[in-house]
Amino acid sequence: MSFPRTAQALSAALEAAGLAPDRRHGQCFLTDVQAVDAIVRDAAVTADDHVVEVGTGPGLLTHALAATGAAVTTFDIDARLQRFTQDLVAWPPTVAFVEGDVLAGKHELAPAFATALEREPAPGGRRLLVSNLPYNVATPILLGVLGLPRPPQQITVMVQREVGEKLLAPPGQPAHGAPSVLVGLAATGRILRRFPPQVFWPRPRVDSALLRLDPREPAPYRAGEADAFGRFVTALFTRRRKVLRTAAAHALGVSPAEAEAAAVSAGLDPTMRAQDVAPDDLLALWRSRYGVR
Repeated sequence: MSFPRTAQALSAALEAAGLAPDRRHGQCFLTDVQAVDAIVRDAAVTADDHVVEVGTGPGLLTHALAATGAAVTTFDIDARLQRFTQDLVAWPPTVAFVEGDVLAGKHELAPAFATALEREPAPGGRRLLVSNLPYNVATPILLGVLGLPRPPQQITVMVQREVGEKLLAPPGQPAHGAPSVLVGLAATGRILRRFPPQVFWPRPRVDSALLRLDPREPAPYRAGEADAFGRFVTALFTRRRKVLRTAAAHALGVSPAEAEAAAVSAGLDPTMRAQDVAPDDLLALWRSRYGVR
């Protein structure tokens, strides 16, 4: 049996199996073959790469990734759907299906997922994350991946358009927030394409964007820093419009005078607004308080 590479054929196969998208898992299946092929081209996947995919779904993207000859490890939380997709065709031995959640908690990656991202590719290949991410968990997945000591060398993922724009928003912009800081510190990024709801089934009520992130080398964090710095930034942005000494005092749990001293030590103006500070400078502020250079 050839793979059903049309929306009509995929929906018919799912219906025959008694399956439909489950909103509890944020399932919006990518069923447009042109969109899928564009994602694989934009990610420049080669036969030497190891690709991790989150959200196998009915397997249209998985099939396109496998067709490049790359090794593919694909995760899905929906065991029944995962088994359906495994049975659709005779998959090559380079494709591994993993049933389970890629998150072990709200902000923690599952060990199996983290291990898959570390898997070494063939000589000359790259470690890649290429996915149509579930909207409801896209941000924690991406922040968790970027916080790894060795994140993938390239991340190409479909996300809600508004989420993609927020993740890339620079300091001083209204959309700039804690996720923007954590992404901006750990990677460079851009939106490659925008997609309308029609490329999905069921159609979401929002547009989507194909986001490309290139993690920085070396990674910005030292051992044990990522989680603690993330908590600091999250707390800081609850006071985003306050001056830095006030917002940092709240986030660090210190007096305004101590926060001001930390800001000055990091070379920052303690009277600027927290939302206007560059990601690298916020890391310097946090390290200044804790005596790390």
